[in-house]
Amino acid sequence: MYILKTKQMKTLSVNKMGDEKKKEILTTEESDTFFTSCFDREWVLQLNSQKQISHFICLICKQVANDAVEIICPEHDDMDESLIVGTNCLIQFLKHNNNTCPVQAHSDCQFYRARTLQRQINELDVMCPRQFHQHSQTLSGSEGRKMTQRVEMCKFKGRIKDLKDHLDNSCSLQLVDCWFKKLGCNHSCPRYALESHLIEQMRNHFDLVTKKIELLEHTIELQESNIKKDEEISKLFKENTILQQKLLEQELAITNSNFAHEKLKKEIELKNEEIKKVRQEMQAIILEKEDIVKKMQEKNDTEQKESKSNDELPTSKSDQSSPFDLNLFRSVRCIKTFTGHKNIVYSIDYSTFDGNQYLCSGSNDGTVRLWDIKTDKQMKVFNGYHCTVYCVKFSPYHYRNHHRNVICSSADDKAIHFWDTKNNKQLRIYLCSASRDNTFRLWDVETSKSLFVFKEHTNCVWCVALSPLQSNHNKNDNNKSNGIGVIGGNGYTICSGSFDKSIRIWDIETTKQLIVFKGHEGAVRSVKYGSNDLLNTILSGSDDTNIRLWDIRSSQQIQVFKGHKMSVMTVEYLPFVFGDIVSYKNVICSGSLDNTIRFWDIRSNKNELYVIKGDEEDDGVCSLQFSPLKDKEKNKKSNKDVCDINICYGSRNGIIRVWG
Repeated sequence: MYILKTKQMKTLSVNKMGDEKKKEILTTEESDTFFTSCFDREWVLQLNSQKQISHFICLICKQVANDAVEIICPEHDDMDESLIVGTNCLIQFLKHNNNTCPVQAHSDCQFYRARTLQRQINELDVMCPRQFHQHSQTLSGSEGRKMTQRVEMCKFKGRIKDLKDHLDNSCSLQLVDCWFKKLGCNHSCPRYALESHLIEQMRNHFDLVTKKIELLEHTIELQESNIKKDEEISKLFKENTILQQKLLEQELAITNSNFAHEKLKKEIELKNEEIKKVRQEMQAIILEKEDIVKKMQEKNDTEQKESKSNDELPTSKSDQSSPFDLNLFRSVRCIKTFTGHKNIVYSIDYSTFDGNQYLCSGSNDGTVRLWDIKTDKQMKVFNGYHCTVYCVKFSPYHYRNHHRNVICSSADDKAIHFWDTKNNKQLRIYLCSASRDNTFRLWDVETSKSLFVFKEHTNCVWCVALSPLQSNHNKNDNNKSNGIGVIGGNGYTICSGSFDKSIRIWDIETTKQLIVFKGHEGAVRSVKYGSNDLLNTILSGSDDTNIRLWDIRSSQQIQVFKGHKMSVMTVEYLPFVFGDIVSYKNVICSGSLDNTIRFWDIRSNKNELYVIKGDEEDDGVCSLQFSPLKDKEKNKKSNKDVCDINICYGSRNGIIRVWG
């Protein structure tokens, strides 16, 4: 014995119905009557007594149970009689009564297949159900009138289990289709009556055959007509193609005979002029580069001679060709740590006002923060964002013109915000297009209006840099790198780096693109203009892990520096100062997601000069800033020169560190 829950019974029923569909039964009605629903009790009683079938009655439909199931719910243990139902009846009852037991109203009905009982039912003797059905119809139709038609009889008497084979193979009352069904006659009748039907409907069947033949002849005529038309169209198309080809050949022959010689002659002249022009430009670039290399070599020789006689500028023993003193950095360590940000620090900036030194920072946690370098404390937190802050800068405009300490920031909200550090308020918001629209804009701070829009990039613009001032009247300004300057004395320029892997230089007055640098194989994350002797160079860092140096005058790449293992997020020219002497102007540095800061000599594309490794918890360097954090008076008293400028960097984990 095994007990099936209601859901299990549904699965069982579906499988059983699937098997029945595979059987070749004559009609859907017979399938429902003999192989799915319970058996008609009157039909079974034709050859059996009421006593024989009393224990086989379905308690739902009161007929003889088919595929018998016994209900065995614990709630009915006190009942003596067997609770028998047909499988199909039980399925339908549970479906329409929310799975309530058909004996009493309760859920979770339990039952099992009564296989022994079903075998007994299958052994009952019965007559042919078709004969029974025909006999019932004959009795109901014969009342009040005499039957004149011949009635065929099926003499089958056997067990229920043999009924399927009889109905499919040997029953004389089995229905068959008319021989002319495919031609349109849908009549069906018992096999013995088929001959009579064919004789009676001979004329109609002949008409069906005639119509079919006429339809086929018409179809053939249409197909033959279509074939002829297709052949005529194909012939005309070929003739037209040949004619067009001949006309084209004649036109080409005439054109070639009149203009071929002149055209070829002009093309040769233009090519010769282009070749001559390219040779002149290349020769000029080569001469210019040779002049630059010569001047750099002369300066290098002069600096080396001065370094030999001057103890204030010691040279590295490991690299006599470079004036970079590695000993200065071997003693460098992390001297300050600023914690507060919860995510990537994308940008930091340094400034001094009111006799104090400050850092500001912007982060992926949606905040802008102000830090006091002397006390190592966080001074302000600006929470006006609900998105990533990508860039922060101290505003020289507000300090010079209004003597106010203001931080400028930009973020994913498509706006530029200004924050007053004194009263912790947001001053004004400038609407602007986000860099993801492939453009960047220049704004008038006084009027809050957009002055220029630059639109040549084909992907997100990630970084921009303004050309530095050529004049020296701002050399003591701590924020001089934020000014707009003149290159070559002819106009303001701005440089942009993009996810389209290009670097572009623009004329601010005309908004026209002047130069396009291509060479990076990943998104450009940082661009910087050089200053002083390196005024005509641009430095860039990219997701391709490389740093590249570009010459603005020749529009060419000068050097490529390889060594980082992950994206280069920030690059800087080295602004180291010893006393009153500016030194190491040929050294650059870079910060990367590989958690290192590396120093390079721009005169050589060899390995890095020195590497600073960040703390393990930093998880990458995302922003970089140099700041004069050490006491200059203390440095003057030292026996040896000490670097007056320290390194600040923001990490991927939100920590800001100062090395010095």
